[in-house]
Amino acid sequence: MSSDTTGRGRDFRIDSEKSRLAAKNRFDGNLLYGAGSFHASTNRSGVGKPSSGYLIREHARIVEDTGRDRYQRIADLWEPVSTCPVCGSGSREAVLTRFGLEIHRCLECTHRFLDPRPRFEVAERLYMDDKTASDIYTQPLQVEIDEIKYQYGLDLIEQIGPPAKKKIMDIGCGAGVFLKMAERNGWEQCVGIDANERYSDIYTSASGIQFINGTFERLDPSVLGNEYDVISMWSVLEHLYDMHATLEQIREMLKPEGLLFILVPNVESLATRLMRERSPTFGWKHLSHFSPRSLTRLMEEHGLKKLFHETVITEIDNVKSYLSGEYPYHGYGDPEHLFEFITPDYIHENMLGSRQIAIFRKT
Repeated sequence: MSSDTTGRGRDFRIDSEKSRLAAKNRFDGNLLYGAGSFHASTNRSGVGKPSSGYLIREHARIVEDTGRDRYQRIADLWEPVSTCPVCGSGSREAVLTRFGLEIHRCLECTHRFLDPRPRFEVAERLYMDDKTASDIYTQPLQVEIDEIKYQYGLDLIEQIGPPAKKKIMDIGCGAGVFLKMAERNGWEQCVGIDANERYSDIYTSASGIQFINGTFERLDPSVLGNEYDVISMWSVLEHLYDMHATLEQIREMLKPEGLLFILVPNVESLATRLMRERSPTFGWKHLSHFSPRSLTRLMEEHGLKKLFHETVITEIDNVKSYLSGEYPYHGYGDPEHLFEFITPDYIHENMLGSRQIAIFRKT
C-alpha cells in the first residue's frame, strides 16, 4: 500500500469498488452522524438555512415570498435561457418548480437546467457576500469531513496519474480546505479562485497557497497562468453561465495529458428522484443539473476523455426519513427499520449517490 505526505497509508484502490465504498463512507455526514445531527452541526438546519424548507438569505434577495401567489421572482433580476446549456437543443419539458425557480429537462441529452436564471451580474453580487455558504463551510465538523473528502479526491488523482505534482488549481475554492490538503500532499504550487470575499481572511493567513478573489469568467487568463497538471472544480460546474467557454479556457490552461477533476450534484440521485422540489439542490445558484450522461457529453465535446466516474454521498438518512412520511432533512430516519434494504452499496453501485465525481484527461 502506498503512502502519502499526510502520514497515513492510502486506504483504497481505485479499481476496487469495495475499498472505495469504505473510503467514501468516511466522509458521508448523513451516514456517520444522521441527518439531524449533521445538519445542525454544520449550520444547514434552522429558519433561513438550506435544510429548513424555507428561503435562504441569498435566495430571498431575488425572489419574494408575497404571502399571496408565493415566491414571485423580482423583476429585472432574471434572464431567459432559450436552449439547453449542454447540447444547445430547444426541445425541453418542465420538471418542477421550487421557491420561484423553474427547472426544465432537455429531451435531447437529459440535462436539467434553470430557466429563467438570475442575471450574471446579480449572481456575482450574491456570491461576493454569500454568508450561507461561508457559515456552513467554515464549521469545524464540516472542515473535518471535507478534509477526508478532499484527501479521497487527491488519492484518486494520484492513482490515475497527473503529468506531475507541480501545479494544481481549484476553481471555486471556498474555505480553501482542498488546497491545504493538496499542499500537505506535496503539490508544489496551489492556486485557488473564489468570488466570496468572506473567505479572504482565511487566505491572508494561508502560506503556500495563492488565492485569487474574483469570478473565473472575469479574470484575465494571463493572471491565471497555464501548464497546470490538475484543475479541480468541487461543486462549481453547475454554477457556470457559459460552461463551453470556461471548459475551453480550462483546456488551454492544462498541460498535455493534464487532469480535470469534477464534483457535481447528481440530478438522478435516489434522493433527488424521490424528493424532487423538496431537494435543496434546486437552489438559485445551480443553473445546471447534471445526469451522468449529460456530464460525460459536455466534457467529451471539449476533448476531455473520461477516465473515472462514480457517485458519492448517499443522503441515506434523508431518503429514509422521506420514505417514512416525514420531512426529509430533520433526521427522523427509519425507526421501524422498514427500509434497511437501501444501503450505501446499493446506492453507489447504481450511480444513485447525491454527488458525481468524474476525472477527465486532456487529449
